[in-house]
Amino acid sequence: MSNTEWTRPRTLAEALRGWDDAALGHLLLNRPDLATPIPADTSQLAARATTNASAARAINRLDEFSVDLLEALSALAEPVDLKALAEGVDQPLEIVQPRVVELLALALVWGHEDDLRPIRAVHELLGPTPAGLGPITTRHFGDLDKLIEEAGPEAREVLAKLTWGPPTGTVEKAERPVTIASAKTPVEQLLARGLVVPKDANTVALPRQIGLHLRGGRVLASTRPTPPPLAGKQVSALIADRAAAGAALDLVRLVDSALEQLGTDPPPVLRTGGIGVRELRSLGAKIGADEQTAGAVLEIAYAAGLVAAAEVGTGELWLPTASYDDWLELDTAHRWAVLVMAWHSGLRAIGLIGRRDSGGATAAARERLVNALAPDLERLLAPEVRQLTLQALSEAGAGTAPAAESVVTWVAWHRPRRGGQFRDDLVEWTVVEAALLGLTGLGSLASHARVLLDEEPAADDLAAAIQPLVPEPVSEVLLQADLTAVAPGPLVRAVQENLVVMADAESHGGGGVYRFSESSIRRAFDLGRTAEQLHSWLVEHSRTPVPQPLSYLIDDVARRHGVLRIGAASTYLRCDDETVLTQLLGSNLPGIRFRRLAPTVVVSPSPPDMVLSRLREAGLAPLGETFDGVVHVTSAGHRRGAPPRRRTSRDFADSVIDLSDDQVKAVIERVRAGDRVAAERPAEHTAGEATAPAETISVLAEAAESGSPTWISYVDHNGNAAERIVEPVRVADGWLTAYDDGADQPRTYALHRIAAARPVPD
Repeated sequence: MSNTEWTRPRTLAEALRGWDDAALGHLLLNRPDLATPIPADTSQLAARATTNASAARAINRLDEFSVDLLEALSALAEPVDLKALAEGVDQPLEIVQPRVVELLALALVWGHEDDLRPIRAVHELLGPTPAGLGPITTRHFGDLDKLIEEAGPEAREVLAKLTWGPPTGTVEKAERPVTIASAKTPVEQLLARGLVVPKDANTVALPRQIGLHLRGGRVLASTRPTPPPLAGKQVSALIADRAAAGAALDLVRLVDSALEQLGTDPPPVLRTGGIGVRELRSLGAKIGADEQTAGAVLEIAYAAGLVAAAEVGTGELWLPTASYDDWLELDTAHRWAVLVMAWHSGLRAIGLIGRRDSGGATAAARERLVNALAPDLERLLAPEVRQLTLQALSEAGAGTAPAAESVVTWVAWHRPRRGGQFRDDLVEWTVVEAALLGLTGLGSLASHARVLLDEEPAADDLAAAIQPLVPEPVSEVLLQADLTAVAPGPLVRAVQENLVVMADAESHGGGGVYRFSESSIRRAFDLGRTAEQLHSWLVEHSRTPVPQPLSYLIDDVARRHGVLRIGAASTYLRCDDETVLTQLLGSNLPGIRFRRLAPTVVVSPSPPDMVLSRLREAGLAPLGETFDGVVHVTSAGHRRGAPPRRRTSRDFADSVIDLSDDQVKAVIERVRAGDRVAAERPAEHTAGEATAPAETISVLAEAAESGSPTWISYVDHNGNAAERIVEPVRVADGWLTAYDDGADQPRTYALHRIAAARPVPD
């Protein structure tokens, strides 16, 4: 804020006008929603900052101690000075003061250290019983200790139960009013002395002043100005790094294997989106992973854009994308970095897979199990909690593996009002996913993972950090007499592709063990390899001589392979007149090929509808039939639309885009210009003169914050205009809530019917 001599502001808007550009810039960077749309002047900026929606976003990003300070400020009678606040939270001034400065800088509190006032939205968001304290009463109590002593021991027990909240209790309906002489029960003794007040016929409440007195002046029983400790076990940092690097290599292998499987045998997209449980379980078995790991692998690949739903024929299938081919061209470190960066910033809550979605929009959605790759896995909270979890692991220190419970507690302290149980679940899921990704080893954060704690982490930096731990790929294997091949390290991709054609992977690690069998050798022959090619490849890529049992196995399978032939044909044509088929074979139909299997039968790899269309275009009159030989009558086909659009962060109503420095500067310039224009306007409007809607809302919002009387011109349902003086309490959701003509209860006014508003001079 400005270093000029301070004068007491009457409203938040007035306080903001005294801030310098640096302070306004800090506010906009930490509360970017205030800049959208760009406020016309400081009054609009203040009005927006005091709305419940904007204040909630800011409060939800505060840590536990800052929220405690807001609760204390909301509970204490205004104005609150810094000393009273420190006593209320039972903490030294030097700890409380810098936190109060932060709250002032966020415009959640305004005023000065001897006159602190939380904005009205803070009172509303923290509820009617901040810190478990009851309502404020206007009664003068006199000697409270004497009144409490006179009420008797049973009444004091009732007070003890109400002291630390909740401040209300249920009682049997009693005759009213109760006097000290007529009081019989402990509650009546308290009612007679005003130590509790009736809320309704069956409920009493402990007044806030009494509660604070019973608490010894403290607003909260205890506060934690610093995060809780991260308890855990000590491990070797060097071994942890190596273990993490091994997990990183396994992840790259799993993603590669999973997408190769999707490329050869793509599973269908469920009607509700995602991949079926049976298909996921089958995929996991093929890549050597359990169902939960297979789901996480697919989700990470999906976040990186390596797999997507694609229309094939009349349905959708999960297939690798063109980005997968580009990803394969990268070295191992960069392939891993791409996956980690996608996970780190992604919205997918992977841990929801296989669980019931308690956050579903409907009861049916909450009962349904969540599938991997389902469209409803996005959660705006996920990236924030991931980052906080990694920070917690980092705070524990190198070579320390903190217990999951302590990480959950640490994150909860930093975001006490964000997510609740789901936040805690996200923390636990993140710890598991970090191990799968190779960001932790033995439970400790790896040194290469600390790149993700940078303000703007980059994939290249992440790849460079892990590169020293990634072994160079090898192109040779060790063949053994038990029909296995041992890879002494990660294999060059071309070597691995050839090896998995003729052998099955048995184990994975730094390299891997592959077993040759009759079925695996037959698979190689099915893919077009010959015995000579297999012998030659093994000689070229084995550091050891090719074992005789393996050579015999290859030759034995080769002798029996291909005795029975099978091929594929999408369409067949049969005709009793061989001449017609002979002429057809000599024709040159565009895009159609034929092969004769018998004098009266030819086949084509093209689909029947295409062959039928080309034959009719050539002037022939073919007739379609089913597999059983029944005449098939075709009908007009239906075109299908594009796959449904996948949601992004912009699809969330709560999402706010961070501002750049240039954008912040532009907003400040606009606000300053608006203030200059507002200052040049006449000080008062003439009677009946309308004000702009934005200006009206700003005036009313300022009045609500300061509690000052305001003149309004209001048009009722019949079109009749009336002028009145009101005391605004709240401006939100299109309505003004205000006290009118000294009434005990506030009334509401539709903002669109308020033609003008202006402050009433003191």
